[in-house]
Order: sequence, then structure tokens, then C-alpha cells
Amino acid sequence: MDIFGHAKNLNEEQWHTKFKLLKEDDYSEGEREILRQWVDGLVDRDHKMVQEFQKTFHASFWEFYLYACFKEAGFTLDQSHNRPDFMIKAPYEVNVEAVVANIKDQGRPESDRGINDLMDMFIPPKNQDDFYNIQHEAIVRQSNAITSKIKKYENEYVGCEWVKSDIPFVIAMSSYGQVNYGREFIYPMLTLLYGMYYIPEQERYKLVNEIPKPRTEATIPVGLFNSDKYSDISAILYSCTTTLGKLTSLAKSSGYYSMNEVYNLRRDYKDTRIPYKLQHVSEETPECLTDGLFLFHNPHAKNKLDIICFENTNVTQFFWDKGKLKHTSNTYPIVCRLNFPHMLEQDFTELIQEYMRQYNDFSPMEFYSIDPSQKMIVDFDKNCLICAWVIMKEEQQLRNIHYERPQFLTDEYLEKEALMEVRKRTEEIEKISSIDIVRTKERFYAINR
Repeated sequence: MDIFGHAKNLNEEQWHTKFKLLKEDDYSEGEREILRQWVDGLVDRDHKMVQEFQKTFHASFWEFYLYACFKEAGFTLDQSHNRPDFMIKAPYEVNVEAVVANIKDQGRPESDRGINDLMDMFIPPKNQDDFYNIQHEAIVRQSNAITSKIKKYENEYVGCEWVKSDIPFVIAMSSYGQVNYGREFIYPMLTLLYGMYYIPEQERYKLVNEIPKPRTEATIPVGLFNSDKYSDISAILYSCTTTLGKLTSLAKSSGYYSMNEVYNLRRDYKDTRIPYKLQHVSEETPECLTDGLFLFHNPHAKNKLDIICFENTNVTQFFWDKGKLKHTSNTYPIVCRLNFPHMLEQDFTELIQEYMRQYNDFSPMEFYSIDPSQKMIVDFDKNCLICAWVIMKEEQQLRNIHYERPQFLTDEYLEKEALMEVRKRTEEIEKISSIDIVRTKERFYAINR
């Protein structure tokens, strides 16, 4: 398919904004090449995929990506029928139907995304003022998308002679249902499928049967996989980070030039001290094709999908084992992605560092300390804490030097002493940002919030 060729019966005014970016920007050749690789060998069975890609973008983009993932996984596909979207024949038989969750009619358009949305991408859930609004909207949009495909499967696909009733059926859904879909992570799917509702302030889940429908007095039922009502579905394959940032990330990983920088926040479930890791994407630290994909297995499925089907990929799989929801993955799953122009990197670097501190629940002094081994317990009846905030030369990052001194020393003396302490490290430090003399527990806690 010539996905960048001029589609019939479509003029440039009808092009989707994201297609325009890929088509027109001089720096997008790497992204365009990644897309061409994705669709190599894909059959346009309805003869409208190119037009839909250029006009509505997301649905075709998602199918292009899925096809590339299945190819990379070594699956053999039967492309002789126009439904379902993917018929995997080997080494396992699986039918996959693709769907996207879109922004509701009259909803805030994606073109409205601004710099504030971009800067908020790495805010931890516990500090997101709109966390519940984001999650509830995601659940509604994703529920509509999934249930529409369930009906289609039951009313149309099962009647097709080429659709076997005894093999797994998977719905592959990508979320584009609101401007900030990149902040959804797995939380809406855990609620929608298993009734596990995340409470970020308490860092725990509670079980629910329904959630409020935004801007109404109605509710939305959740926990679709908690009974056999949807037993025709074997699993849900899901992503909320498959968009232009994915293309840029893969292009940079392959060595193509890009005017953008990409940072991924990843979750290490085995590390209890620093569970969230930061990845600056490059050819040396690449993102893989299936990074950011999640597979949620239905414990009540008639035809269960074997976990080994995707074990050679970076898909993170969730499944029930002895009454507990467990997961398996070959990598640290992506929580969210930040994609921004290189010229803004210095502005974003400090912001990213601060959000990493908040995600991993470190105090500012502990996180930014030049010497993390320094003790943070101070007897304020006897001593005060001196904290010199400095900018490091090489990394241009905010750091601090802190130490204890007797309470009877004056502020003037302690400030002069702190300047002398900083000068000992002149080869490392660019400048002093500020000096704090902390004499009370209240002040100490205020700094370390």
C-alpha cells in the first residue's frame, strides 16, 4: 500500500492533522519509513484503508501497528477474508478484531492539546487533579468500543463459515478517547474488566461493580470479566501510547534523525525502592515495537488464549492465578511517554526529574542529594540542617549538599560556611541556587514535601 500517495476522492483539506504532520514535515522521514515497514505485506481487503488512514487516521494507524506486531512475533496470517481484522493461523490460531476508542461527539478535540497537556504527561496519579475524570472518561469510551465489537462478533462473525467457534477471539483496542489518553495507563482497563478501581492517594485498588458516568447521574457497569457473560472474548489487547510518539520513538531507536526527544516512564514491579525508571530513547537505549502493549486475559473465556502465544514479545500480560491477578512481561512496561521538540529539552529536564522524584516517593533532599548516603534524621533540639541547592556543570541538574551544624551558630556564619563547602566542589558545580538553614521540624517537613 502506498499510504502516503494521494487517496482517491480525498482532497488535502480532508486530511487528518496527524497525517498532515507525517506527510508534510521535513523531519518526519524516519517516522514515514517506520510506517512503510509496518504495512509491508498488509492486504487492503476493503480497498479503503489508505483513504481512512489519511482522513480519520487512528483506526488504520492502529491496524498498521498490530499487523507489524504480529509479523514481528512470527505469526502467519490469513488475509483472504475481510473480517475479522486479523486471522492468525500459526503457530497458534487466534482471531483478532481491532477497535479504537475515540473522543465523543462535542468532546474536547485532540487539536486542542497544548503545552500544558504536554508538561502534565508525567504527573504522578496521586498529584493529578483530574485523575478520576480522566479514568472515568476512559472507562466509558473504552466500554463503548469493546461492547460494540462484542455485538459485531456475536451478530456477524460467528455466522461466517471461515470463523471457527473453538479458537480464541481477542479484541485489540487502542485508546484515543480524550486529549490526555496517554495518561490513562492500565487503570481504566483494570476497572472495566476486573472491577479493580485504583485509589492513587492510598496506592491501592478497591473492588467496584460500577462507576459514575461523567457529567450525568447514571453509572457504567464494570467488571466485564468477572462473570461468563462475555465468555466469547478470550482477552483484550490494549494500548494508550500508540500514536505519533511511538513512531518517533521507534525512528530514534533505529538511528533516524528526529527533531524531537522521547522519554518513557517504565514500571519495575520487582524494585520496591525505585519502582519507576526513566528511559531516554535513543539508538543505544531503544524502545521495542511491542513495548507499551498490555494483554488482559478473561478467566471465564470459552476459548482461553495461551500465555505462551505472546511470550516472545514485550507485551505485558495480566491473568488470574489461584484467585490473584498476576502479570508477566519481558521488559518494564511503559506507564507513559513524553515526546517534545529538542529545543525544549532543557526546560523539560528539570520537570521530568521532579516528577521522577514524586513517582518514586523520595523527599527532595534525598532525591537531589549529591551524596544519597547522608542521613536525614536531625535532632533539632541540638542541631540545624544546612542545605545548599546547586546546579551541576555537566548535567545541569538541581542537586543539594546538606549537613548538620550546632543550633547556636548564627545564620550569617552558617551561610558563609556553606559557601566554603560548595567551593570545595567547584569542578562539579555551575552555580549556587539557594542556601536553606533549617532549624525546626516544621521547616524540614515543608522542604521535604
